[in-house]
Formats: sequence, structure tokens, C-alpha cells
Amino acid sequence: MKAVKKYSDNGVYFKLVDAPVPGIEKPSDVKIKIDAIGICTSDIHVLHGTMTMPDGNTVGHEYTGTVVEVGSDVKNVVPGDRVVCENAKSACFKCKLCLSGHYELCPHKRSPGWFSQGVYAEYTVQPEYCVHKIPVNMAKEVAAVAEPFAICVYGCLERGRFQKDDFTVIYGMGPIGLFTLITLVDLGAKNIVCVASTRKNKIRYELSEELGAMAVLLPEDDIPAKVKEMNGGWGADCVIDCSGDPNAINQGLGLLRKGGKFIALGISHDALIPFAFNTAILSVIEMIFSATSSHDAWIKVIGILERNEDKVKKVVTHQYSLDDWELAYEKIANREAVKAVLVNESV
Repeated sequence: MKAVKKYSDNGVYFKLVDAPVPGIEKPSDVKIKIDAIGICTSDIHVLHGTMTMPDGNTVGHEYTGTVVEVGSDVKNVVPGDRVVCENAKSACFKCKLCLSGHYELCPHKRSPGWFSQGVYAEYTVQPEYCVHKIPVNMAKEVAAVAEPFAICVYGCLERGRFQKDDFTVIYGMGPIGLFTLITLVDLGAKNIVCVASTRKNKIRYELSEELGAMAVLLPEDDIPAKVKEMNGGWGADCVIDCSGDPNAINQGLGLLRKGGKFIALGISHDALIPFAFNTAILSVIEMIFSATSSHDAWIKVIGILERNEDKVKKVVTHQYSLDDWELAYEKIANREAVKAVLVNESV
């Protein structure tokens, strides 16, 4: 089968190669024909050397597919079912974290694309507990982005305990920012301000307006003044950073009212980010960091995608074949694509 793998013998690079088709090894295994693959910014970080992945690993962790074979113990899916999958392969279900109900944090977990073979490929094999059925008529480019939606649901709704009446500011209107916006609007939130750059184009700015933000601000605006003006003199109840940018993070912390909440979803290029620590303490700021997803989050995501399929399609601006993954990366690097999906047509 075709697969895009990571190597670093001559600098970090990805290469489309011929790889063995994986097979059922355990009674709980589900073999899946991969129909569509979402390109995550973290995949690009690996290519740029700012995030690590073992050499020889197939890249990727966002996908949807069709079940083609199941192990003898599998009960909940059958060949022909359309599915999406959690990234919790090899969780032990025995450690302290698993027994507390958080197998998504298990230290033995081997997420596809990071510690096990990823999904820039034509087939994958995953354990049944990771597999979720989706509606037969859901567009594959929509289903392919279930994983980043699950990140947003887990970080904002579960860990962040977001309230729909919170006056909220979202920094960084790339895919995670836009998917966060869709998720919060789906919950019923109305007081959402987005901060989106128009430095290269206006796509993200315009999508933020179209997808339900009450206002969209530019990074160069006087954001603290505008937020207080829109919120009756108060700071924000909640700031969600999807940018990972140190300036945005520090400004966002300063926007919060006393007792406000800061939710961090964006991965930063900077290993260390200084911030006004004492100010955060004295303002009793609650900070939530999140970078994975729970089983419950995935269940919620299926409904969110169903209700917002047309909105999600607007964010998935580009689709390419697996063979053309480099072209997709180029479009993302040039900020022509907001979210790109690789589609397996020939499998």
C-alpha cells in the first residue's frame, strides 16, 4: 500500500513509499480502509523538526475510513461500517490514569503517527475501543476532521467547563480556532470575539465572521479596549488560545477578569513562554492546558459534525490525493489552504 513515512538520515523529510498492508493481529482489532486524512499542523511541525516522531513511522493521526475486517472479539462494528477513531491505541487499562477513567492520558498509549504507525496510508488497524461509527451519508472530508474537533470538545467543554454565556475571546483562527468556534456556537454561545490576522489573506477573518463570531478583531487592534467596550467595562470571562503565539498568550491572560479562565489549545514553537505570573495569581486566573481527547468527547463530536456539516466543509478548503501530499503542504504553508484533507480514491 502507499504510505507517507518520516525519515531523518539527511535532515527531516517525508517520503511516499510502498509499505506492507497491516493485518488483524488481536481478537479486538479492526482493519480499516482509510477514506480521507486530515493534515494537522503538528504533522508539519514534525517535518520542520520542531516536534519529534520515530524514523520509519507513517505520518498522521486524523482520518476516517470504512471497516473491512474485524477480529473475533469485535462486537460493535462490522465490515462496511464507516468510522472515525480515537488516538488511544495500546492504552493499558491498568494504570492509575486508566482506572480513573482517563485512558486518553495513559503513559502506555501509542498514538498513531507518533508512537505507532500513522494514517497517511491506505489501511490501518486499530483496537475496537477506539472506533466510533459515523452516519453513512456524512461527507468524508467532514468525518476526517473528527479528531481536532475532539481536541476542542475535550479542552473547552470537558476540561475547561465552558459556559455558553461566557464572554469569550479566541486567539488564532486556524483550523483549531475555527473548529473551537463551531463547537461553542453549537453549544449556544453568542458572545465570542475572534482574533484573526489578515496579513496574507482574509480567509480566516471572513470564516470567523461567517461561522458565528459576534466580532472579529485584528492582532494590531487595541484588543483590551475593544473587549471592555463590548463587555460593559468588564474583562473576558474566558480566553482560548489556539495560536501558541507568546504575544497572544500574554495579551489573552491580560484580558481576563478576576476569576477568569484561560484555555490553552495551541502548540507553540517556543519551548518556554514567560508570562505575568504574579498578575495571574492575584487575579485568581484558572489555566487549563489540553492536547488530547476523551472517549466522551468523541461521542459528542459525532453529533457536532452532523449538525454543522456545511460549516465544517467551509473550513476544509482544499482536498488532494495521498500522492499529492506535498502540494497540500505547500498550500498550507502559503496560507492558501485553511484545512486540507488527503483523499484515497483508489483503495
